[in-house]
Amino acid sequence: MEKVAFGPRRLGHVNLYVSDLEASLSFYERHCGLARVRMETAIGAGFLSNGNTHHDLGLIEISRGQDRHGRDGHVQIQSTRGRHPGLNHLGWEMENQAALVAAYERMRAAGMAPHALYDHIISHAVYVSDPDGNVHEFYADSMKNWESVFNLDHDDLVTSRWDPLSSERSTTSNYNPTPSLRRPAPSEMPTRHVTGASLATRRYDEMVRFMQEVAGFRLLAETASPARSAVFGGTTGRPDLRLTEVGTGQQTGFRMFSLMVDPAGFSRHLAEAPAPATARRIVHDDREAVVLADPDGFLVELYASRDDAFLEPLALAHAS
Repeated sequence: MEKVAFGPRRLGHVNLYVSDLEASLSFYERHCGLARVRMETAIGAGFLSNGNTHHDLGLIEISRGQDRHGRDGHVQIQSTRGRHPGLNHLGWEMENQAALVAAYERMRAAGMAPHALYDHIISHAVYVSDPDGNVHEFYADSMKNWESVFNLDHDDLVTSRWDPLSSERSTTSNYNPTPSLRRPAPSEMPTRHVTGASLATRRYDEMVRFMQEVAGFRLLAETASPARSAVFGGTTGRPDLRLTEVGTGQQTGFRMFSLMVDPAGFSRHLAEAPAPATARRIVHDDREAVVLADPDGFLVELYASRDDAFLEPLALAHAS
């Protein structure tokens, strides 16, 4: 396989199919310190952010047998996708549009077809499926002032089709390297960033190859026991993705994602606003964490690191 190597900066967001959009939005607001910033009622979608990017988390209600259309009338989400709660995609932030288009050209040269090519107004994106069928969105922000589009005064459709080869190849980086994070209310978890996601696979070698050669991630760490596991990151050096090998009969695919929180307010928040009874408290040498299950059973790790550094997503053994 010709090396494609998108080479993104970092994990920008997680996007999930959920069974009840309002219940899931409320859960992440109440327990995870995120705020809804945009709704797309026509396709049953809502987006939450802590201010570091246009959305840390996207939620789309399951299809219930209906196609969903984008702003140019195309079928954005077929009725056969998103029939059950699960991962829609992981969103990977690119340096700029020039880097995104160049990677797309390498992808074409390698004979690979994209899952989708979309213009989201605030960003342009190439969607790629990995060997297990998990979808990865590689996107470049197309404007610095995303708040002008992603706000609760808007509820119109966002997505249309996009042709990378006829697009401007701008080298401008539109992400904000020093964003102003929202200040949560005293009753909210002091969340900072979405920082990692965990995938389980039975095709470990094939998936590792994809992550390095197609996604262009850096292999930051790898272990062989008790199960093979690899941690990958983008160009910022953050540990953004953990891939763990599982055996026959064990769940594959998306398992959980991580949110980094302010260590100064973490313990106080847990004492004053206890997590749900199903929450699991974890104390390691490098972190204090609580793992919650959302209304569909997706796991989210809220962690404060001992030295205020970005940490690897938890191993699946610690979250199952």
